[in-house]
Amino acid sequence: FPPPRVFPRCALHVGCTSSMGDTVVTWQRRLKHAAVGLAVYLILSEVKHLFDEWRWSRLLRRRKELEQRMHVSPRNDWKPEELKEFDGSNPDRPILLAIDGKVFNVWRSRHMYGAGGAYMELAGRDATRLLAKQSLDESEDDGAPLTEAELESMRNWKDYFTSKYDDCGSLCQSVMH
Repeated sequence: FPPPRVFPRCALHVGCTSSMGDTVVTWQRRLKHAAVGLAVYLILSEVKHLFDEWRWSRLLRRRKELEQRMHVSPRNDWKPEELKEFDGSNPDRPILLAIDGKVFNVWRSRHMYGAGGAYMELAGRDATRLLAKQSLDESEDDGAPLTEAELESMRNWKDYFTSKYDDCGSLCQSVMH
């Protein structure tokens, strides 16, 4: 058998007692620790990815269920008294309001039109005059015909609602002015 190979002493450092063999072993340990660290990182990354996918699919499923519960099929015979049941007081029901004969489902803005929201007075009713007069207080409406400026305001609000919320049809013709 050949004699065991002896590594020369470290030539880089004066007074160093380590041999090349010790240096190789040290680097092997470091590489082993780095490989273990990388493996742990990759495993944890995959676990996080799986958890995120599970969480997002759960949130998406809940959102779809909510959208199905809040869906209102469009119809053209809504009566103002029917809108009252959709005034935002029940979190499990859609929120409807009408403007200029069109009925809109505003459930996506429950924080604004639902119970305690800044615009809850508009929900569950024909809000045409309130929106035209830029008011949330029905007592401020004198009942006089809307001015041209108020009609323009109402048309702007109707355009806004048309672009943002679901159209649920129209108030029946006998109700519209």
